[in-house]
Amino acid sequence: MDDTRNYKIYPNDLDLYNAYKSFYEYLKKCDYKENTEHKCKEIEFKAYISDERSLRTHKTDEFLEILKQYPNPNETWTHCHWNKGKEDIGVSIGVRRSSIETNIHANDLTIIGGLHDKICEVFQARNPKREKSPVLRYDLKRTVFVAHRFDKPGNDYANELMRFLRRLGFEVIEGEGYETRDIPAKVADRIKTQDIFMCIVSGGDHSWILSEAAYAKGLSKYLIILVQDDLTFNKGIIGTDYEHIPFPANRIEKVFSPLLYILPAS
Repeated sequence: MDDTRNYKIYPNDLDLYNAYKSFYEYLKKCDYKENTEHKCKEIEFKAYISDERSLRTHKTDEFLEILKQYPNPNETWTHCHWNKGKEDIGVSIGVRRSSIETNIHANDLTIIGGLHDKICEVFQARNPKREKSPVLRYDLKRTVFVAHRFDKPGNDYANELMRFLRRLGFEVIEGEGYETRDIPAKVADRIKTQDIFMCIVSGGDHSWILSEAAYAKGLSKYLIILVQDDLTFNKGIIGTDYEHIPFPANRIEKVFSPLLYILPAS
């Protein structure tokens, strides 16, 4: 199988000679041997010295000698094969002025991933980090995790809220009585399965609820925070990217109408 990857960023002053040399030495340390007799007709190492001149060879050692003499070519393109026993891998690396393109051919995804990681390391290749797209309620499944305190007020709020959500056709689950700062694996797994994370902030310590909310936000869940309006709510680690609905003490039903506007439609 083949895995091709493109990288838009690498250092302007990248030492091509040492980058290629480091990668080929890594293959040798992994007990691979260069196969210059491979039946593949595309084996070549090419350095475009200028717009008018290019040099080509079919062996890594000769290619490295070219880079020693011409350390700053406009572009390079290499394709070679390496063997370890019956295992064969094909490696292509193209360094252009604006990008690096790599291709690994092998039968094992672990090997492919490891070689790509090594190429990124020695060529210092990477891509710009993309900002996560905002979670859109229109794309959500009708699944909700409800976090709440497990005292009497918290349970009463949650039972009334979950009954309302189920009548609207939502699948609703909760954490079943865990109140710890570290999120238990069972609770974490439940949060992962639901597209919407909804928490009720009522009286008492709610730091563990914020921990669960931060965890859900890290998973790009759609966050809805319901806060008893006579409480001071420290949003802390969850920031500002979430829906916020206040409600009077003992009147959780006051959130039902606002929820109809922010929950996904059936």
